[in-house]
Amino acid sequence: MNAEPFTRTWQVGARTCTLTAGRDDRGQVACCIEWKPLPERLSDAELREYRAGRDAAIAELAEHFDVQTLVIET
Repeated sequence: MNAEPFTRTWQVGARTCTLTAGRDDRGQVACCIEWKPLPERLSDAELREYRAGRDAAIAELAEHFDVQTLVIET
């Protein structure tokens, strides 16, 4: 079970997204995605770029922590 913190960064247009994740005291993995600067809205192309980067980062996160992942968009 990997306890090392996990960070991945990718570009979405002129913005930077950073996903960070780690294990809590119970061994659960939680992640957070931060935007710099925070967008008010995304174009269709930026949304595709964000999702591609997010999905790649989450796939690496799953391998890093040896866990199954699920993304729910609302």
